[in-house]
Amino acid sequence: MEALATLAALLDRTINEVKVLDGDFQKRIADAVKKKDESVRAEASQMVEAARSEVHQELTTRFQSELQTALDSLRADFQAERDRWSSESGVERDRLNKELQHIGSTASELQVEKTKLSAELQRVKDEFGSEIGRLRAAADAASAAAAAAAKAPAVPVATDEIERTRKRLAEVIALIDDPATELSVVIRKNVEKLELEAYLRGLRYTTANK
Repeated sequence: MEALATLAALLDRTINEVKVLDGDFQKRIADAVKKKDESVRAEASQMVEAARSEVHQELTTRFQSELQTALDSLRADFQAERDRWSSESGVERDRLNKELQHIGSTASELQVEKTKLSAELQRVKDEFGSEIGRLRAAADAASAAAAAAAKAPAVPVATDEIERTRKRLAEVIALIDDPATELSVVIRKNVEKLELEAYLRGLRYTTANK
């Protein structure tokens, strides 16, 4: 009985010691887990920070590279556009200079032509004034001839003379209507036309009274 009591006491003490050891072991395990967790967290934080820094550096490098590429492309496009604009501006400037020179030359030619036309107009005015005098004299002469023919005895007039006068009158009218005929010639032919018309009227009057 004493031996059993001693054994039971020994077992109780052993159990208590085991419990104490188990508590200490659990505490050590908890401490180890906590330390390991803290260490893992620190390592993970370091890894995350390192990865973040690496990614940031990589993205920064890529962005700078792409930005530089875009800037180089823009510079190239701008230079090409500036060269094209400079070339087109040079061509346009040359064309405008040529047009200005042509306009200047044309203006000079027009001024010369204007001077010539003014001189020609003055000459035509002078000639037209003299032709008007002749026309009036011819009209007066035709009127006088018609009046004299009306008072004079009827004289036979050849039909050939009337036909010849009509043909000549038609030729004069055709020459007057021709756009290529000069103005001075037109004025002279108008005088001749009036003379022929007056002469033809006299011939017809004489023939009618025959």
